[in-house]
Amino acid sequence: MAADYVIVGAGSAGCVLANRLSAGGDRVVLLEAGPKDSHPMIHIPAGLRSLLAHPVLNWNYSTEGEDGTGGRRIHWPRGKTLGGSSSINGMIYVRGNPADYDGWAQRGCRGWSFDDVLPYFRKSETYRNGGDKEVRGDGGELQVEDYRTILPLTHKFVEAAQQAGFPMTEDYNGKQQSGVGYCQNTRIGRRRGSTAATFLKAAKGRLNLEIETEALATRLLFEGRRCVGVAFRQRGQDREIRAEKEVLVCGGSVNSPHLLQISGVGPGAHLQSIGVDTVHDLPGVGDNMSDHYIVRISHRVKNAVTINELARFPRVLPEVFKWVFQGNGALTFGATSAMVFCDSREGLASPDLQLLFAPCSFSGEAIGAFENQPGAGVAVCPTRPESRGSIMAASGDPFQPPVIKPNYMSAENDSHVMLAGIRHTRRILESPAFAAYSGGETRPDRPIETAEDAKQYARETGTTIYHPVGTCKMGEDPMAVVDSRLRVHGLSGIRVVDASVMPEVTTGNTNAPTIMIAEKGAAMILEDNAG
Repeated sequence: MAADYVIVGAGSAGCVLANRLSAGGDRVVLLEAGPKDSHPMIHIPAGLRSLLAHPVLNWNYSTEGEDGTGGRRIHWPRGKTLGGSSSINGMIYVRGNPADYDGWAQRGCRGWSFDDVLPYFRKSETYRNGGDKEVRGDGGELQVEDYRTILPLTHKFVEAAQQAGFPMTEDYNGKQQSGVGYCQNTRIGRRRGSTAATFLKAAKGRLNLEIETEALATRLLFEGRRCVGVAFRQRGQDREIRAEKEVLVCGGSVNSPHLLQISGVGPGAHLQSIGVDTVHDLPGVGDNMSDHYIVRISHRVKNAVTINELARFPRVLPEVFKWVFQGNGALTFGATSAMVFCDSREGLASPDLQLLFAPCSFSGEAIGAFENQPGAGVAVCPTRPESRGSIMAASGDPFQPPVIKPNYMSAENDSHVMLAGIRHTRRILESPAFAAYSGGETRPDRPIETAEDAKQYARETGTTIYHPVGTCKMGEDPMAVVDSRLRVHGLSGIRVVDASVMPEVTTGNTNAPTIMIAEKGAAMILEDNAG
């Protein structure tokens, strides 16, 4: 079995690569460890709650218990189906801030400034609400639209944020990210718009594209320093495939470094400790992990409808009718309906806080479980955390999950930024527009006055919003894993193309930047292999 390109992982990046690389006639094989994306809850936007711990469609990773989490193990959902995490995420489309990419370029990632990456953001999307044509796209596979059904309480939050001094931004993916705005979603009508339902669907009829599901990559195959193929297990059978041109690792920030390590590429001392022969001693593999760690501010709600009630029988029945026959209603909801991008202090060049509002509140009894009473809340997210963690293989066994140590809140400044976000959020929720509907703050259950208070609250209740990046970071320094063209340093025939190559996490949700990385990566791959 052979192909020109073998893509490992049919997630947000892999589906884009499969489309772009097969468009010119190259033979492409796409390997996905999970099944097809046929489960109905994938395609109903509000179905994401049932997918966050799904036993088949989710890798269901968890972190080690650490000081930053008070010893708690944090659940890490990762999509395990066609579309990867874009098939189970909250569908929020955020490109990040231009300063993020300019920062990448300043750190040695040549060709990754905002001016360099903007054409690939535009290429990938069709923004159905128009927007500034200088920055928004109208011909791409990815369908992006403004939030479809907005509960009145979200309007009140947006009004309250303006009362608290945050300007309205009509398009946070346009020329002004800072301020308050309504969320944009990746959606096809009433259905989720994953990369499988967009990019991959558009390419499925090509005879030169082969999609292999339930195919778990077990090892990268090397001849000397050249990667020549992939070994994988599919429905109990061990198989191999050779790549005539390149192997493209698109497993994401957990699976990409794990596959490299169990294949002998990574920090030599660690590989030796787990009994893996070293093919290439590359110390940065699995290091530099960055993620968005949040705390929640919740309020009881009065005189307004929240998702807490709409999600329960019998009030959910009219919402099902609206979804089926009108294409709107509560079943079209994503994870967040409005958000504020703001600064923790004066003098910053770009926002370092994202405040994500949803007209619902969580009970904590189960993943995604709503409270029984009306509630609403804000996730306070420092967008540029300084804390760094790691993801390391526990053994050479491809079926044993890696050890995830995020090291949340280990950097002192993260606590100060978190405190500022809590203060901003409380000021918004105490503003007249929202206060009229508030029955009082229910979380946290204490004053948060100092950075140490914020850190302690994060220890007790903090969680991820599922944006790990950086474990195969791009750059030229000794800890970089890939160069500016996403080629693995010191090897040939292999690139990493996914969120793991980000030097640090972007300002906001990471699905849109991952798709951009795949768009730009595909262009570089085709250019480098031309002729």
